[in-house]
Amino acid sequence: MQLSKIIYLLFASTALSATTPPRRTSTSLRATSTPAAKVATPRVLKPATPPTMSDIKNSLANWNTSVYTVNAYLNDPQNTTKLASATVFAKDEPVQLATMMKVAGLSTSGVNAGKILMGNFGSIVSNLDSVQSGAMSTNDATAAVNFNRCCTVLPAIGMLWQAAATATKVGNVSMPALEEQCGMMSCASGVSGGEAAVRANGSIAANR
Repeated sequence: MQLSKIIYLLFASTALSATTPPRRTSTSLRATSTPAAKVATPRVLKPATPPTMSDIKNSLANWNTSVYTVNAYLNDPQNTTKLASATVFAKDEPVQLATMMKVAGLSTSGVNAGKILMGNFGSIVSNLDSVQSGAMSTNDATAAVNFNRCCTVLPAIGMLWQAAATATKVGNVSMPALEEQCGMMSCASGVSGGEAAVRANGSIAANR
């Protein structure tokens, strides 16, 4: 091969390697994903049977946090992070209900309130799950949850809290906080136990 041709080929090879961009590694091509926000979870409690005063104090604290967490979502229903938290904490409310129903000497009003809650918690959790899965629209699901909670669940929670606190000598407890829609709602007996719960526990406005 002629010397001039060899020199030409070497020059062309060098020029090509200098102008060819380096290959990207799989790491540089990988899309950077933002990790999902971690959803808080309720404390895991291990109450005695029957629950002690300390157990009921802890249960009240857990349940109160759940009420505020669900309220936060219902007051801001387009917030998907709050929806995820509300769903998790709504599922802890039946756990605390089971604890309080085991209180020794629980009054009749407390037992009746607990039975009302047993009949209504399932639909609240189901509606929140349905928003997450897309099975129900946000408006339809939150309207159902608001009506159920404002007119039935929150008044019954207040009755049970006070009954459990009295029986275990915790003393007086505050009523559960209400979501914003409760102040704009006229309650009827359309929800299981709603009329009885409100009548026994006072008006919704009085519970603020």
